[in-house]
Amino acid sequence: MRPKTKVFVGLLAAIGAVNLLVTISQRAEAQAPKVKPAASITPVQAMQAAEAKFGGKAGMAVFEFDEGHWVYGVIVAKNHKLLEVDVDPVTGKVGDSEAASPADEAKELKEALTRMAK
Repeated sequence: MRPKTKVFVGLLAAIGAVNLLVTISQRAEAQAPKVKPAASITPVQAMQAAEAKFGGKAGMAVFEFDEGHWVYGVIVAKNHKLLEVDVDPVTGKVGDSEAASPADEAKELKEALTRMAK
């Protein structure tokens, strides 16, 4: 398989995993402190902010409650690698980022599903 194809397949797998995490995030919202979600920017603007900071191409943005606050989680593909980038939904400021992989996203999903089952 060509490297570009591998990156594309990996990105699609990560997108699928993140879509499943949206459902989990929605359940987490129900259990989260009653912090009202607010966003002044759109998911597209969050993707543009992540692309401007890191280059590459953003594949999606998910509005999620993460570590006590609301963020857009943006998946960015660059140089055959994936990054997960947090973007503040009110200010549009790009925050933390970490390397991502389809395997990591699947592991996060499995852990979240296990927590939900308890």
